[in-house]
Amino acid sequence: MDHEVKGGGVRLPSAKSKTYQMYLTIDGQKRFRSTDTSDLEEAAEKLKEWETQAKIGHRETSGLRYEEIRDDYLANGKNLGHVPKNGGASAIQRDLDMFFKNIRVSAIGGRLTEFRKWRESLAQVLESQAETLQKEIALRTMKATGSRRKPLSDVEKAKIEKEATTWVENGVKATTDKRLKYLSAIFHHAFKKTQKISKADIPYFPILGTKVDNVKQGKFTDQDLSNLLAELPAYRQLIRFLNLTGMRSGQAAAMTWDMVDKDNVLRMPGFLTKNKEAYSLALTDKSGKPYAETAFLVNMKLRPHGSPVFDMTNFRQEWRMACAKLKLGWFNPKTRNYRGAQPHDFRRTAITNFAEKGVNEDASMSVTGHKTASAHKRYKIGGAQVQRTALGAVSRTR
Repeated sequence: MDHEVKGGGVRLPSAKSKTYQMYLTIDGQKRFRSTDTSDLEEAAEKLKEWETQAKIGHRETSGLRYEEIRDDYLANGKNLGHVPKNGGASAIQRDLDMFFKNIRVSAIGGRLTEFRKWRESLAQVLESQAETLQKEIALRTMKATGSRRKPLSDVEKAKIEKEATTWVENGVKATTDKRLKYLSAIFHHAFKKTQKISKADIPYFPILGTKVDNVKQGKFTDQDLSNLLAELPAYRQLIRFLNLTGMRSGQAAAMTWDMVDKDNVLRMPGFLTKNKEAYSLALTDKSGKPYAETAFLVNMKLRPHGSPVFDMTNFRQEWRMACAKLKLGWFNPKTRNYRGAQPHDFRRTAITNFAEKGVNEDASMSVTGHKTASAHKRYKIGGAQVQRTALGAVSRTR
């Protein structure tokens, strides 16, 4: 069916915007779409292409399948969760692909509640849930017992088990939520970017949200940091660096000496970061002096190309044993099972430290590369100056 199309144009939506927005009036309704370009001529070409497509009309969705809108989403540079190092689909994509295989887009909305039940009853999910519950009960029991000599009462044990069960069950529901959020993103992409579906084709997604919020809140106190440094002397530089910057431990492990340039700025390529965006970090203050936690990086004269900055050999094992000794985690030396503090908690610690020192959010995010609370909203990494302000505020006295 043909559509009446008129009143098109391109514009910069705001004074700060760098990319053009295009708009058309289709059947009397004004619609907007990003051109994803800062080149005016290219934006005009995209407007012409959109106008041609709009006159033909939206594709009927009756025969449109899940795989097509998924592939369009992925082709646009998006992802469906963390992709394994050995390649292949992420766990999120595998679940979505398995359940919605060859299903018509128009039928997906009626199967979303069924998807939650299906996913949360999978054998591997139930097995992981049982194992996690065992660890969580052991961890909470260890913390509750502490240094007391008197054993826990039956009432105390029952309370721990009940709270741990709720926590773990919420974790399973939250991971299902995550899959539904990605599926929602696929639908919105099909509406806004490819125009293969209309807004009416986007179903209601039964996302539980804060009702199953079990986000970890762990962070390290100054005493915890001191104790960890004492227990793990071989990783002293790594621990202090993570505590200052909030960098992900996996990203720190990927750091090599050639990434520190002559201006003492760490420059990590996007293919080594989780969000696939290049990352820069100033290692010196405004006067050119290193922070106490970055001095080893700045003062290193020999920086072998490709050599890792941090030796992570046996770090995971020694970290777990140290945390168990310090009552920051529970570790079973026979089964090697562990539950408790993680290096990722330094990320949360750094954010807290910045906030307590009055560092503004933009400067803090410039250092950590952390996402905002808003769903799917990404922020831009700031320059060296704001990083120096943030790092200088919390760096320990040299």
